[in-house]
Amino acid sequence: MDTIANHNWGDVFSDITHQEVFRSSRYAEVVGYFNEPELACARIATIHTPGVEIIRADIHSQRKLVLVDPESVEKISSSFILGGGVESRFSLNKSSVRHWDSTHCFQYTPDFQGEHIIHNQQLHAISVSYDKAYFHSLAESAGMPYLDQVLNCMERSETLLVPPGMLELQPRMAELLHAIELCQFQGLTRYLFLEAKILELFALQIEQLNAGQTNKDPWSIADRERLKAVHEYIIRHHLESLCLADLCLRFGLNEFKLKKGYKYLFGQTVFGHVHTLRMQSARHLLSSGQMNVSEVSFHIGYQTISSFSEAFKKYFGYLPGKIRT
Repeated sequence: MDTIANHNWGDVFSDITHQEVFRSSRYAEVVGYFNEPELACARIATIHTPGVEIIRADIHSQRKLVLVDPESVEKISSSFILGGGVESRFSLNKSSVRHWDSTHCFQYTPDFQGEHIIHNQQLHAISVSYDKAYFHSLAESAGMPYLDQVLNCMERSETLLVPPGMLELQPRMAELLHAIELCQFQGLTRYLFLEAKILELFALQIEQLNAGQTNKDPWSIADRERLKAVHEYIIRHHLESLCLADLCLRFGLNEFKLKKGYKYLFGQTVFGHVHTLRMQSARHLLSSGQMNVSEVSFHIGYQTISSFSEAFKKYFGYLPGKIRT
């Protein structure tokens, strides 16, 4: 197992390159490339916006790695795991915290010192750190129980950690993270776009946390399992003809539980999710060159090209014909 101190990767990696992508009085972006044969390679992009630092990390290793934060620092942060997994051990927590694919977490700690173990030789994640004064400006007049709890912990210098096992990525969160990853804007428009998406991501995360704080979960374990089965079924069969009555019959749910429970657990209605998946399938087919606009239109269930084009533009902000393979 190899240990890397986060303040000095040069002790481990023989091939390191840094590229400054952009810098202005408001925004900055630097990308670091790290490679050590037979150990690991990584791409770390750091983006600074007013009050927020965004880090996109892609790490592929050939054996277990430990990333160490050796210096104590006060930190308010959100983490979103898009692939792989990591186990974190903080100096102020007795137990370790597991982060895995398609989950997220939120934490405040007066002492971020700790270590992060990449077990399965891959980590693809986005983390967001909030400046303390900036976070205060967002939270202090919000009137949300969860944010009030965070502010109280900050006043008492008490650690608050929401483990990722409690927070699955909602579909809209996944869309936002995907948009951040694939952002093709350049210059100022890129950072305005990223700043807006990060704020929306923060809003969704806090709303999810606040809902868990104020409401008793009305769904039984059995209902949750049935709803998760519906969710998986829709992902596999979203291009087929679907109706609520058939889904209720197939999975043993009444219509109320299916509609309300699906929105509660996954942040979207049943057919809102179907629409999202169909639009994403359409973009993939077009960008990969597998089909043209006409073929994609009928493939995902539209009767006319014009209705498909209108729906596609409403969802993505541009016409499907703008995609070039």
